[in-house]
Amino acid sequence: MTTQDHEAQFIDVSDLRIGHYVYLDLGWMRHPFTLNNFRITEQEQIDTIRQLGINRIRWSPERSVPEPARTAAPVDAAAAAKSAEQAAVTETQRRQRRELLDSQRKRLESCERQFTSASRTYRQVIDIAQAQPEAARLQAEQVIGQMVSQLIGQEETAIRLLSENFGEKSSLHAVNVTTLSLLLGKTLGLDAKQLGELGLGALLHDIGKIVLPERLRWKDDKFNSAERHLYEEHVAQGVEIARAMRLPAAVQAVIAQHHELANGRGYPQRLAGEAIAPLARIVSLVNHYDNLCNPANPTQAVTPHEALSLTFAQAKHQFDIEVLMPFIRMMGVYPPGSVIELNDGRFALVVSVNSSRPLRPHILIHDVRVPRDEALIVDLEAMPQLGIRRSIKPLQLPRATFDYLSPRTRICYFFERAQLASRHGEGEA
Repeated sequence: MTTQDHEAQFIDVSDLRIGHYVYLDLGWMRHPFTLNNFRITEQEQIDTIRQLGINRIRWSPERSVPEPARTAAPVDAAAAAKSAEQAAVTETQRRQRRELLDSQRKRLESCERQFTSASRTYRQVIDIAQAQPEAARLQAEQVIGQMVSQLIGQEETAIRLLSENFGEKSSLHAVNVTTLSLLLGKTLGLDAKQLGELGLGALLHDIGKIVLPERLRWKDDKFNSAERHLYEEHVAQGVEIARAMRLPAAVQAVIAQHHELANGRGYPQRLAGEAIAPLARIVSLVNHYDNLCNPANPTQAVTPHEALSLTFAQAKHQFDIEVLMPFIRMMGVYPPGSVIELNDGRFALVVSVNSSRPLRPHILIHDVRVPRDEALIVDLEAMPQLGIRRSIKPLQLPRATFDYLSPRTRICYFFERAQLASRHGEGEA
C-alpha cells in the first residue's frame, strides 16, 4: 500500500464526481467492479456506487482529478429508468460472481471425490493383494480404467491442487504418482493401452512394501546398512506380488524398475539408459518428485517449485531427458502448491496449472478486502497486467497471509478439465 493510500479520506457518496479516486472496502461479492480501487470515469459508476447501500466511501484527493460539480438536473422518467436498469445490471453481475464461486467450489469437490475414490480402492487392493491377488488386480484395473477414460476424454487437462491437509499418508503417494504419471504419459502421446499399463504400474509401484515391517516402509536417511538393504527388498517383493496378480509384463517392469536411474546408479539391477523400460522411466521421475514434496519426514519437504528446480539442477542426469523436459514443461515453472509473489507485491498460492499452457497458472491471491471464503480463483492468462515475480517458502509469508492462503503441508494432486478464462470469466483480480 502506498503513502497515498494511507492518506485516503472519506467522502459522502452524494458528493462523488467523475475523476474521484475511490476505494471500495467491500467483499468482491458485494460490488460489480473488477477492482476495489479506481478512478471514476463515468456517471454510471457513481450511480452504481450509490446503489451499494453505503453513505460514505474512502477516496484519495492526491490521486483524484475531479470535474467541476454540476447542477443537479431534474429527475425525469428517463433518468429513473436508466437508474433501475443499472441496478439490474449490478445485481446480474453479483449473481454471476456467486455462480462462478459456486462453480469453482464444485470443481474442487469433484476432484477431491475422485481422489478419495482412488485412494479407497488402492487401500482395498493393498489389503487383499496377497490373499486374493486376482481380485486385487481387477479392482486396480477398474480404477485405472476410469482415470484413463476421463483423461482421454479431456482435450486440455489441468493439474489441480487439493484442499489443505487432504489425503492420508498410506495412499497419498500412490495416487499422486498415478495422477502425475498419467498426465505425463498423455503429454508424451501414449495411447489408451499404454496409459492403462502406466497407471497400473504407478499405482502399484510400491506394493512390495506391504511385506516390510511398518517402520521400514518409509525411507529414512538414518537406516543402517541392514535396514537399507531390507527396505530395497520391497522391489523384489513387489514383483512377486505382481506376478501373483497376473499383471501384464509392462506393469511388472514398472514395479521392478521404478528405482532404476538413467546413470546406472539406481537399484536393484543398476540398469541404465535404454535398458530401463519406457514406462518405468516415467514413474521413476514422478516418484522422485513426489518424494521431495511429500517425504516421510515433513520437516524435509521442499516446495513444488524447489522440487522441480532441484531435480533439474542436481539430478537431471538420473532421468531420461526426453521424459524430464516434458515433465517440467507440463508442471510449469510454478507447479500447483507453489507460493508466489506477484509483480504488484501481493502473495498468492498456485492452485491449478493447465498442462498445455503452464506459464499462466490459476492462483488464489491474498486480499485483505476479500473474505477467504469469497475469494475467487484468478486465471493469470486472462490478467496480462499481472505477473509472477518469484517463488517463496511458505514460512516467509506474513502470518495473516499464511493463514489466508493455507500453504499445503502435504501436496495432493488430481486432474480436471481445463476451462478457458475467456469462457468462464475467471480473471478478476
